[in-house]
Amino acid sequence: MKIYPSLRLLWAALVVSAVTSLGSLFPESSVSLAASILNLAAYGVMLYVLHRLSEESARFSRAFSCQLISLILSILALACTFMGTSDMMLSFMVLLMVTGSLFSLISQYHMYWALDERVIPCGYAYPARRIRWCFYTPLIGAVAASFLQTLFYQDLAALVVQLVCQLAPLVLLWQYLRAVKNREDDPLHI
Repeated sequence: MKIYPSLRLLWAALVVSAVTSLGSLFPESSVSLAASILNLAAYGVMLYVLHRLSEESARFSRAFSCQLISLILSILALACTFMGTSDMMLSFMVLLMVTGSLFSLISQYHMYWALDERVIPCGYAYPARRIRWCFYTPLIGAVAASFLQTLFYQDLAALVVQLVCQLAPLVLLWQYLRAVKNREDDPLHI
């Protein structure tokens, strides 16, 4: 099965997700809410892509399952914002958001490892294990940004580090996309 069209759609959803994460920089609740809704739509597209790819490998299947749980929990957390602002409701919303983020992280782990497992057997002109950095870089950026904020009170530097570490996976995945497209467009490739 050719996976380039699915991966192109996945890349577009990740771009939308990265751009909407900038919505958290604005203190207005309407901008933040719109960014959250757009981000949920991007995660819905990712869920669709993972569903299409779930027959390709067990890792894609696990990524799909975790992404589905993450999306459901994120929708429930968003729904909690409309149900009131009691302390119990806010605690429940935070619990839903953290759990949804954890499942999203597990989904990304399985997805990037599934993509890496295809590099050698499919003959992509892409270095093995490089796509895994799409998983590592945002984690490293989050830790570095937290370190900068808590120890040095450098909010702007922390923001720059996080943005750079969110853009790195987009570049790496774009390079992977090019390698997949070149291989799938090769007339000698069956």
